[in-house]
Amino acid sequence: YKWMLREDGSHELQSECGHHGHILALYTQTRGDFIVVGDLMKSISLLVYKHEESAIEELARDYNANWMSAVEMLDDEIYIGAENNYNIFTVRKNSDAATDEERGRLEVVGEYHLGEFVNRLRHGSLVMRLPDSEMGQIPTVIFGTINGVIGIIASLPHEQYVFLEKLQSTLVKFIKGVGNLSHEQWRSFHNDKKTSEARNFLDGDLIESFLDLSRNKMEEVAKGMGVPVEELSKRVEELTRLH
Repeated sequence: YKWMLREDGSHELQSECGHHGHILALYTQTRGDFIVVGDLMKSISLLVYKHEESAIEELARDYNANWMSAVEMLDDEIYIGAENNYNIFTVRKNSDAATDEERGRLEVVGEYHLGEFVNRLRHGSLVMRLPDSEMGQIPTVIFGTINGVIGIIASLPHEQYVFLEKLQSTLVKFIKGVGNLSHEQWRSFHNDKKTSEARNFLDGDLIESFLDLSRNKMEEVAKGMGVPVEELSKRVEELTRLH
């Protein structure tokens, strides 16, 4: 729509352009001229508004059949979505792909079973962010669920992600799930079409449970990591400051 001035001095919204091809577009997020759409059945698609042509065109889409419940743009290239099987996932725009076909496909780069029905994703923080701290530079997204759960998704630097991924893998050997359920199996992305291991997501609750271990267990975990207990505790405590 355009905000137009009438001859009598009043204003009105005037239809300018639209885009068809969705089953039911439930959610939209914008960043500049780019629009991300979460569809009832057709997952996530990326559109662009062209000023000169007064038109909206589709640039790329995720061709998986995900029933979306929320979407958000993490940055210009990465978008996050939640779907009705209690999973969250991320897709990436293939700007540098060699062919039009590849550029027209949003690549799934992260998958994770949250176990909650997310109905809202938005940029923000639950704590005061100190600009001079390392953690203050980490972008975060808040999610809300239909059960009233509020949580944080943080975009970690690669070095920190690799370190915490190793810690998570080590902790799984020491911390058993309720009923001895497999953590790997529980966090695997699962819907009616497929089941796949979680990737490019970490379980913050599991990682922070390191601080609740006995001193002996902490030392065993630290030995497996090849890192002193004090440094490991400090790294995990820094993570808790995100929320």
